[in-house]
Amino acid sequence: MSNSLGSQADPKRWSKKNVEWRWQKDVNRSSLDIMSISSHDVTPGPNPVPVQPLRPLTKPLSRKGLVGRKVLKKFLYSQMALRTGLMIAIGREQPYVRFTVEGDPPSVYWLFRIRADAVDGLAKRLGLPADLKLAPIRCLVDDEPSYFLTLNVYRVSGLANGIRAEWSVYIDTGDGVARYMVVDARSSQPSMDPVGVITKKSSVLHARDGLTVTTTVGDGVSAFTSTIGLPEEHDREYVTGAPEFATANDLIYWGNGICDRTFYDAGMAAARQIRVTNTVLHDGTPWAQIVDPEPVHVLVFCDPIALVVSPWENLSRLKP
Repeated sequence: MSNSLGSQADPKRWSKKNVEWRWQKDVNRSSLDIMSISSHDVTPGPNPVPVQPLRPLTKPLSRKGLVGRKVLKKFLYSQMALRTGLMIAIGREQPYVRFTVEGDPPSVYWLFRIRADAVDGLAKRLGLPADLKLAPIRCLVDDEPSYFLTLNVYRVSGLANGIRAEWSVYIDTGDGVARYMVVDARSSQPSMDPVGVITKKSSVLHARDGLTVTTTVGDGVSAFTSTIGLPEEHDREYVTGAPEFATANDLIYWGNGICDRTFYDAGMAAARQIRVTNTVLHDGTPWAQIVDPEPVHVLVFCDPIALVVSPWENLSRLKP
């Protein structure tokens, strides 16, 4: 009989038309159902479907294949880098540069609350562009939003090198999102910034000796100095940064409105950080005039932070 099971199960007798009809009938079957059918299964019915074997994208990597892929990678991406360099030179693409905050000595944030009587008019004193205004922010998840001035001292490699100290406030550019704005920058090595173009080498020291971190920014009575006693591992108070404290790094503004765009991973977004209280500091800088004398938090980051920076990212969109 032409409709016998034997004739149905014979793959040679499956027509293209019958296979397509069966496919349409079973189109809603899940991938898990399909994968569970063994290669010798035959679904009873007038038009059974041949089961296709799985062909996963796996294959042992031979020595020859490894060498070939290494050569291909070097050639392909070197050509892409040359093209990118040309596109940057003619203003068609943005540069992206590594910027690594080293883990030793650890990056330290001193977070000072701006005095209430100094908030009003501070934007004018800082010379902020008219379309930028100061913004309150939370630094830790259990904070209330406040107007902060932060001092961050860290060792960096990549786009810049050496020890850097940056005083920053937080601003709103009109979208309701707090962003960093660097209002003062010092570096132990010559570097660049979009305001003065050249950041001259200055006195910035930051070092760890065992469980003691010492920091000096500047010279004499006008210097900022700090000594931090790090707790033992079992006594450390790990804290959770507020999401907006991390996302403020997306765009880092400078005093003339130019901004750097940064890209980061969990090293910044979910940073391991501890709050320390065993600190002794003296602030002889002009910034001490506008903040409370004691910091709200002193935060020590426990790990390196790997960033990619697009420097001066909005330069082509600015107008004089």
